[in-house]
Amino acid sequence: MIPRRLALVAGLAVAVAAVAWVVVNSKRTPHYDAAARAAWQEVERQFRARAGMVPEVIAVVEAVDPTQTALVEQLSTTRAAVLALPPQPDAPTDPARFRAFMETQDELSRALGKVMDLMNIYSDRRSNPEIRRVLAALETQENRIVVARSDFVRLARAYNLSISSIPGRWLTRAFLGQQPLMVESFEVPSSG
Repeated sequence: MIPRRLALVAGLAVAVAAVAWVVVNSKRTPHYDAAARAAWQEVERQFRARAGMVPEVIAVVEAVDPTQTALVEQLSTTRAAVLALPPQPDAPTDPARFRAFMETQDELSRALGKVMDLMNIYSDRRSNPEIRRVLAALETQENRIVVARSDFVRLARAYNLSISSIPGRWLTRAFLGQQPLMVESFEVPSSG
C-alpha cells in the first residue's frame, strides 16, 4: 500500500511542478515582448537624437570647408528624412519596415562618415574647441546608438526564444495566437 501512495504523491508532485513550470514560463513571453519593444523605442530615440545634432555638424562642416555644399545638402536631406519618420513600433516584427527604417538611418550614417573623412583631411582644425565639442558629442551619440541596438538585439533574441521554444510556443499560441518573430540583427539584407 505504501508504494502506491508514494507513487501517487510523486505523481502529484510532478504534476504540481509541471504546472508551476508552465505558469512561470507563461509570464516570460509578455515580459520579453514589452522589454524588446521598449528597447526598440530607445533605438528610435537615439537615432532621432543623432539627427537632432546635424545642424551643429553642418556648422562644423561649413567652418572647416565652406565649399562642401553637396555634403551640407546631403546632411540636411538625410536629417529631414530621419525626422520625418513616424515612430515604427511594428518595425521589429516587420522586416520590410525594419529595412526601410534602417536604410534611412544608414543614409545619415554615410553622410556623417563623410564628415569624419573631411575632419581627417583637415585634422589641424580639430583643435578648435567648438569642433572638438561637436565631434565628441557625435561620438557619444554614436556610442549610445550602439548600446541601444545591442540591448534591443539581446531582448529580441530572448523574445524569439520564448515564443519558439516549448512550452512558450504552446502557451503563446494558446493565449495570444501566432506571434511573429522579431528581427534580431541590424544587418538586414537590402531588398532587391
